[in-house]
Amino acid sequence: MNTPAARSGLLRRAVATTLAFGALAQAQTDAPPTSATYPVTLVGGRVVSVSAPSPEWADVGWMTWELDQRQPSLDGRFHALLFRQFSNNPKHDPITVNLVKPDGRVLPLKNSDVFDVTWMPDGQYLLGRGNNTLRLWNTSGGLRTRVLPGMEALDVKPGVVCVATVPAGNTVGMIVQRFRVPSLRPLGEYTITGVPTNRRFCQ
Repeated sequence: MNTPAARSGLLRRAVATTLAFGALAQAQTDAPPTSATYPVTLVGGRVVSVSAPSPEWADVGWMTWELDQRQPSLDGRFHALLFRQFSNNPKHDPITVNLVKPDGRVLPLKNSDVFDVTWMPDGQYLLGRGNNTLRLWNTSGGLRTRVLPGMEALDVKPGVVCVATVPAGNTVGMIVQRFRVPSLRPLGEYTITGVPTNRRFCQ
């Protein structure tokens, strides 16, 4: 209906749309925000600043990365920093892991889209729990993987990593699969009850 009120409503919507597109265009031409930096203290007291990945542009604006986990090896020589990119309406927040070496070099680990990381007791290998893939990096960045759907938690002991998984249709307990490190060769499995959150379960 082409009434003055209707024409007025259309005009208001058109102005609002124009302003919104103008604000979006202005935001996209703005310089990206500066990446946050995080200090890492190495053995001996040297402090290294590690920068989060560079912000990326998305439809909702600049997406920045934040430090989600900081995991030093047990001997303190290596440090793993897990960064997560938080978005407003994500199906998945991208993740990347940087390895800080004893000489201060920062090494971005390949294929490091994992939920969390865990060091082996000897400090020579870093494990990552992905959506359906177990990842194992050495301290030079070399990667070995094993596909394991339904991973819920990792636990380690010298030379062994234990992976708790939820089998399809299982309502009694969780299956723990054991693997030799660094080969990731299977060493058998056993069942536990409950979700092993914040408790040791590796046998």
